Amino acid sequence: MKQSKLLIIIITMFYFSGFTNNERVKENIIFIIVDDLRDLVMAENQLQILTPNIDKLKKRGVTFMNSFTNNPVCGASRASLLTGLRPTKSRFRTFKTKINEDAPNFLTIASYLKNNGYKTISNGKISHYPKDAAYGWDDIFRSSRNNPKDYKDPDNIKNLKNNFGPASEFVYTDDNDYSDGKVTQKTIEDIKTINQTDKPFFIAVGFQKPHLPFVAPKKYWDLYDRNEISLPLNNFFPPSAPKKADYFYELRKFTDIPEKGPISDNKAKELIHAYYACVSYIDAQIGLILDELKYQDLTNNTTVVLTSDHGFSLSEHGRWTKHNLFQYELKIPMIISSPKYKKNKTSKSFVELVDLYPTFCDLAGLDTPNFVQGKSLITNLKNPNKITSDIAFSIWGNGETLISNKYYYTEWKRNGSLTNRMLYDIENDQLQMNNIAEIDSNIVIVDSLSRILNKHIKSVK
Repeated sequence: MKQSKLLIIIITMFYFSGFTNNERVKENIIFIIVDDLRDLVMAENQLQILTPNIDKLKKRGVTFMNSFTNNPVCGASRASLLTGLRPTKSRFRTFKTKINEDAPNFLTIASYLKNNGYKTISNGKISHYPKDAAYGWDDIFRSSRNNPKDYKDPDNIKNLKNNFGPASEFVYTDDNDYSDGKVTQKTIEDIKTINQTDKPFFIAVGFQKPHLPFVAPKKYWDLYDRNEISLPLNNFFPPSAPKKADYFYELRKFTDIPEKGPISDNKAKELIHAYYACVSYIDAQIGLILDELKYQDLTNNTTVVLTSDHGFSLSEHGRWTKHNLFQYELKIPMIISSPKYKKNKTSKSFVELVDLYPTFCDLAGLDTPNFVQGKSLITNLKNPNKITSDIAFSIWGNGETLISNKYYYTEWKRNGSLTNRMLYDIENDQLQMNNIAEIDSNIVIVDSLSRILNKHIKSVK
């Protein structure tokens, strides 16, 4: 009898031990979103950006070559990503977007994972506003700053004008003196702490650089020789494009930028140099997080997803901004490194930020809620050569864009009536300099793309 009781106890202990282990090996997720990080390939005609840690991540996963934001502004794109809902003309429109106002009745991906046993942590800029949809997070961290733009040069801090100083800055300082460095250190501590528990985690890491102003430690500037940086070939606004697309108001706010007219070539090269330095700085922070996952022996059960909220023009079309529907603002990096799926592969399937919600669900072994409008990328992780989508859509203001392998087609409407449109044959006009929408011989192409675009617009609720 005693032996029977002992056997029951042993079996029971084995059962609960197995249950705990199964819970522990459930897929962890590190989600890294970088503000204003454009598709890195697009700068290769100037000087390749040095990103050794992102390159390592590529070797560990699948790089999506055709990835796009659904709205080229931070608040709207992040709200769309976190809810799995596409932006529309009445939802997720500007950088001031709040999920609590535009989609209060929909579960964010953080809430959904939290409700299903995940520890959810938001470090840095995830939602535009820290308290927006805060119910989904067990912990929210935003690093403090000694001034709104994170300047370190005392002269720049002293001479701020309406909280703005120069558009770029370098100082001899430590990585952790900047807010993004603090976000990295908080994430490392979270990884250490959570590794002592049996709960799977979803840690979202939001880096603010390379958002303006382009400030980074001097050592990252030193990685580049400004004399080797050239301006893009299309560094002037194309006369065939609608004039409404020609502006860069965000940069104008900085004290070393003229209020009107173009900036000098020397200033343009300085800004490109500064942007590259910021990207390399963020790459170093990503490397520290990846190293900690390895040190904590979490690499084999943690998926790392890296992307951006939208792209950024670095003098292409004479513009320095997002906030429009050219490829430089819409195309973004997307890398998914999962121990379960392919390594060192690329996918040409089209990807949108709205696709991340269902992908996170699949990674966590959960059903995707019915309201989600994106498509899971798990099929592409299993088979990177498979094309599951060959089209993407984005919206900005009154403009809507359809993107395919061959065309970028955009329509602007006011009160339901067409006011402007752009068509670029991206195969033959990679720099998007020739708007061919109004050429008579393209009327069939324009009509066909317009029907597809407007059918999509009507289908999104």
